Amino acid sequence: MSEAIRNSEKRADAFLALFDAMMAGGSASTLTEVVDAAKALTADARPADLVAAVDAAVARGDDFKTLKPAVSKLVTLLSSPLKAHRCSPPAGERLFSSLLAENAGLAAVLDRGKPLAKAINDRRLPAAELEKSLAALKAVVGELGAVEVHYRKKENVLFPWFEAHHPEYRCVRLMWEIQDDARQGLREVTRLLDAARPGFDPRPLNQVLGRLYFDLNANIFREECALFPVMLPLVAPADGERLFLESRDYGFAFLDGSTIDRFEAARAPAAGSPAAPGKARAQRGSKAGPAAVLAHAAGGFAGRTGTLPGEVLAAMFAALPVDMTWVDADDKVRWFSDSPHRIFPRSPAILGRDVRNCHPGASVGRVVAIIESFRRGERDREVFWITMDGKFIYIEYFALRAPDGSYLGVLEASQDLTGLRSLSGEKRLAD
Repeated sequence: MSEAIRNSEKRADAFLALFDAMMAGGSASTLTEVVDAAKALTADARPADLVAAVDAAVARGDDFKTLKPAVSKLVTLLSSPLKAHRCSPPAGERLFSSLLAENAGLAAVLDRGKPLAKAINDRRLPAAELEKSLAALKAVVGELGAVEVHYRKKENVLFPWFEAHHPEYRCVRLMWEIQDDARQGLREVTRLLDAARPGFDPRPLNQVLGRLYFDLNANIFREECALFPVMLPLVAPADGERLFLESRDYGFAFLDGSTIDRFEAARAPAAGSPAAPGKARAQRGSKAGPAAVLAHAAGGFAGRTGTLPGEVLAAMFAALPVDMTWVDADDKVRWFSDSPHRIFPRSPAILGRDVRNCHPGASVGRVVAIIESFRRGERDREVFWITMDGKFIYIEYFALRAPDGSYLGVLEASQDLTGLRSLSGEKRLAD
């Protein structure tokens, strides 16, 4: 066993050294020498090798701006052997099978966009035909927006589970970063297409669209040939069913009704199992979240201002138009409200998750700084506001403290204030 461990460590060290060479760059001849020297190693590359190398680089604090192009080089180098390990779920499995089907749908949409992207660069194309091609390409890009559903499932269901069950989990932080790049790319491509008219210079659009295609395809490959093959054998069937039911609450991307129906009916576990059909329906949405669990907790809430039975407290959290999340004193997510009108998606899979893993790299540093200032007693509240999908979202962080002043964690509360900001005059109870 000790020899196997030593060999495993040597293998991990060798792949990390190769990855470091990719990050260091250097001349083409230098990289060629490194790659040639590692041919025996790379020919036998497995998904776990890539996951472990990226994890080690993220763990030691390497900058994502350096990591992203280096990972692309490493994935390109290892693409052939990794393809041999592409995720292949067993019959009846629904979690990974549905995600793979979504990827196939995404790839099909990307394929439909390719001739349109080529057409808008044809200077011989009549103005009317160019306008048609631009409109058609804009429609395809609009369809690509459904990838948000797929990414939310990963960020709120798969990533938390992986972090809790696999020690070399940090590759998902980089994957999240690339997903944010794709989101930004979609916004930028849409902006450029909105402004495009006959006679426009297509080069800026070509550059952004090319990068978007790269990011979307890169995520497909890294899911199917790295992350999913590592996860699949770790996820017990019952866990897979539970995670599928959680992911189902986010909807499906790029799948038609008949395909969705097939996944819904793909498995019918025995009654009483965690994923029995009746229970699966009951576990979806606000009826199955932490608020519902709280409704059955003993005691409810009692204080000097009165008593709230558990079911009333749960109903209140479900009715309030506010997203609330509690992160405890150890920076772990312990509870969130689960009303039908949530602004930011949440899944029970995030419970127990370190808050640092709940935010993309661009914002996690700011979040940690706020929490630490709360912990030290320097502040008790922080406020932000953003515009998202045309809505004005107001976000507050509150430090929670016990009567003796000891730190209990953070409450995040978010509201959609779009309608409230447009109010004027008065509406009285007697009106």
